[in-house]
Amino acid sequence: MTTTWQSLPERSNAFWLHAITWIALRLSRTVSRFLLFPITAYFLIFRNRTLEASRRYLRAVLGREPGWTDSFRQYHTFACTLVDRLFVLSARDQCLDIRVHGLEVLERYTSTGTSCLLVGAHLGSFEIIRAVGRTRRGLRVKAMMYEEGTPQITRLYRTLNPALHEDIIPVGGPGTLLGLDQHMAGGGLLALLGDRCVSGDKRVQCPFFGEPVWLPQTPVVLSQILHLPLLLFVCLHTGWGRYDVYFEDLGDYRPLPREAREAEARRVMRRYAERLEHYSRMAPYNWFNFHDVWQTEA
Repeated sequence: MTTTWQSLPERSNAFWLHAITWIALRLSRTVSRFLLFPITAYFLIFRNRTLEASRRYLRAVLGREPGWTDSFRQYHTFACTLVDRLFVLSARDQCLDIRVHGLEVLERYTSTGTSCLLVGAHLGSFEIIRAVGRTRRGLRVKAMMYEEGTPQITRLYRTLNPALHEDIIPVGGPGTLLGLDQHMAGGGLLALLGDRCVSGDKRVQCPFFGEPVWLPQTPVVLSQILHLPLLLFVCLHTGWGRYDVYFEDLGDYRPLPREAREAEARRVMRRYAERLEHYSRMAPYNWFNFHDVWQTEA
């Protein structure tokens, strides 16, 4: 969507990050669950620089003026996914109840060794499905990600599972696409988030809850360059330790002439925005894109 998210400082706190990690992994998930309530309140009251953007989203998805309990639920849901990610990265994800919908869409390609481009969003937990795909189903997913916005969280997760971070491709680096041929030839998957723009991105305007947002053309461009089918996926937190994962076809990967690619990008990304709106209504407190997505600069 807009590029202003890149200027937002990291909201994590090193003490709380390490405290909740130690408690969750050394004591129990139950203890950490109760501690998330005061931690969420702390960030909401004292360290919240994005509350107005959050309330604008909640107002759109709920169709009413959000209260403090709505804001608390959104931030608390985000905190729950961070704790669950600790268990996934430390190979203790057996405690999670993960239900997959539309798996046949993905298996239509993986069963024949065909690679796919998975397009997610800051809706639910991107990291959980990536890690569980590797540990439970043997699917290796290389993720194209911007890491510079959350260095403390990134360092913590890299410590818990260095191998998983070998599959992160820093977006914008000089070797972003190097080595992908071998990965994809072996049926490996490539994943990225499609709901944020960065400086220099080609963009397309799409309606989202009745107002225009800017989305990057990157997923469609990569699909064309790498000849990969596009699949939408979301992993929604639906309860303590419970997730619902959804896969959907998003776009064809037949090669298009260059002059037709912009129209295809507009069609695919509008479909993407429609489905994000659909899943946001299903799980409104799973939206973790904590900036004003409706800012209008192009």
